[in-house]
Amino acid sequence: MRPECRAVAHGLAACIMTGLLALPVPVRAHPHHHAKGVTHHPAVAEEVPAGPPLPDGQIFLPPPPGPDTAQRATDASIYAITRALEGTPRWQLAQADNRDTPAHMLAAFSCAVGFTLPPEHLPELVGLMTRIERRLAPVVHEQKMLWNRPRPFTAVELPLCIPLRADLKEDPSYPSFHATLGWVAGLVLSDMLPERTAWIMQRARVFGESRVVCGVQWHSDVVAGWLNGGVLYSAMERDEGFRQEMDAARAELTALRATMAAPPAAECAVEADAAAHPPQ
Repeated sequence: MRPECRAVAHGLAACIMTGLLALPVPVRAHPHHHAKGVTHHPAVAEEVPAGPPLPDGQIFLPPPPGPDTAQRATDASIYAITRALEGTPRWQLAQADNRDTPAHMLAAFSCAVGFTLPPEHLPELVGLMTRIERRLAPVVHEQKMLWNRPRPFTAVELPLCIPLRADLKEDPSYPSFHATLGWVAGLVLSDMLPERTAWIMQRARVFGESRVVCGVQWHSDVVAGWLNGGVLYSAMERDEGFRQEMDAARAELTALRATMAAPPAAECAVEADAAAHPPQ
């Protein structure tokens, strides 16, 4: 749907909101129902690392906003207003944050930790985050299947910060797997560098918010991803094998820290500005 609106910031936002709020909301699926035509996240097909069962998201996560709710109106408003960020440094940061491989994700926390994080020098930490991603992918996939929430761009044709892939169109939006992983990465690094926790978790927040700026997920999808990451990480860290992997990665990171230079100041300034101006 492409709304017939004048390209005036507040007028356009109001028009888009009207269109989005008029859209039907899928009926909540049965907990064991698997929606047809939905693509699995690529990591789902890979071998899932062993570990104790993780908490059931259908119990601790709230459902996505329903029709005629204030949160749904807020989601639509934030989506509409953030389209004006196209071409700005914040838009470019969202494009960079879209590269959510474990190596790219860890490197994105360089400003937050205060020194450069080159993935090629962190095999233990990259390996840990790779196993976490494989562990969480099927869990979040089940959560997505439960609610089957459409992505924002399926309703309104407006700029996105990345090329639109067919598999992304078919992947449900709630909760955000990207924000879940970013939050977990922040918690992992915070456990290893506790004195940098405030900056690390600020960057984890910005990493999730990049999905909103990019236009590929609703704000409430990202908020649910933060909750998701916190609960799932708290369960994983009780496992002895996971703690041993954390210890090995911590030792690696500690040894590297003294040899690394500070990250580029210009990049850190963009991240700081993004943190000071959240899309909400």
